[in-house]
Amino acid sequence: MKNKSFILFLLAAANFTHIMDIMIIMPLSDRLMKLFEIAPQEYALLVSAYSSCAFVAGLLGAVYLDKFDRRVAFLFVYAFFGIATFGCSFVPNFYFFLIFRGIAGFFGGVIGALVLAMASDLFVAEERGKAVGIIMMAFSVASVIGVPTGLYLAIQFDWHAPFQLLGVLSFIIWIISFKYIPSLRSHLDAQKKDDLGNGHKETRREALFQLLNSKNARLALLLTFTLVLGQFMIIPFITPYMIRNIGFEEAQITLIYFIGGGFTIFTSPFFGRYVDRFGARKMFNIILPISFIAVALLTHLSIILDSTPIWVALSVTTFFFVFGSGRMVPAQTQLTMAIQAKRRASFMSLNSSVQQLGSAMASIIGGFIVMEANTPTKELIHYNWVGIIAVLIGIGALFVFPLIKSIKD
Repeated sequence: MKNKSFILFLLAAANFTHIMDIMIIMPLSDRLMKLFEIAPQEYALLVSAYSSCAFVAGLLGAVYLDKFDRRVAFLFVYAFFGIATFGCSFVPNFYFFLIFRGIAGFFGGVIGALVLAMASDLFVAEERGKAVGIIMMAFSVASVIGVPTGLYLAIQFDWHAPFQLLGVLSFIIWIISFKYIPSLRSHLDAQKKDDLGNGHKETRREALFQLLNSKNARLALLLTFTLVLGQFMIIPFITPYMIRNIGFEEAQITLIYFIGGGFTIFTSPFFGRYVDRFGARKMFNIILPISFIAVALLTHLSIILDSTPIWVALSVTTFFFVFGSGRMVPAQTQLTMAIQAKRRASFMSLNSSVQQLGSAMASIIGGFIVMEANTPTKELIHYNWVGIIAVLIGIGALFVFPLIKSIKD
């Protein structure tokens, strides 16, 4: 296929809108909490609504996605994701916002799975580290361009503007994808071949049972769950923590994402190349422990220093961005090789579902632990407890990763 690089760019662009849709809630958190007059617990519910609906969608995707041409499935899901995200900009109150975030989460929840499955179909195992690194750059671009732009629009206009921007971008990407992404049916051919060999057509229930019956698949899902659970206990509260505890102005929050994401634009492909060169396991064993240091520093920043200079805080958040996202490159690369190609979209959808479950649980757990101090500035307290718990959870991933075997297509 001659235009594989352009298709990979389109997939990364679609992933960008999906990730930005998740991330834009984070820098708007303090503004939304004040606007809707909600506490951290209710804000955590807003975050978990997206993740919970994405979890349900991922379970359904695990049953149905591998039964369709990847192109058809992607265009269908992405269209409704764009509509739901655009709809978020017209909600009149918190409860309608909660509903539309859930709808966006339902359709957005399988986009990441489809993107990784399509990239895995396009690139052989030896090239996947680089391809995954490029797709993971969507996080970086969302941080550098998407989130600062969205926050700027929210400050200049109102909080509806970022969702209108995302809706328009999604429409443009859908039109281009409709024209250029080809039919991807190799997994269907593999299924048909197996059905002929077995003498009967595999049912959806049998396909899901075979997937869940795989010890390798279960270990891979456990790895995802531990990584996401630790990560998303931290992320939703970065913005209010930096504003209330460290002393950032709302406009300065863009610097966190701009600088942190800017670094990851270079580090994600860098990690991807080294994964291809030295192997996913070796790189994971290096990157993950370093990420623990970043988590500890971030969540203890106001405790370590009575008065934290902005440049120190930005250095710590950038450190967290680089290695927090970096550890996902070897992890995601290993996941694409943990299952046969014919079941890859179903597995990646199930993996996405577990990821969303971990995110939802993490937001709720974090919301119950983190509290507002009874002071005029309402500083967040117990954020350091969340950091310690996140590191302890992450240590478990070090023991799970070596147990996952690579399966050749």
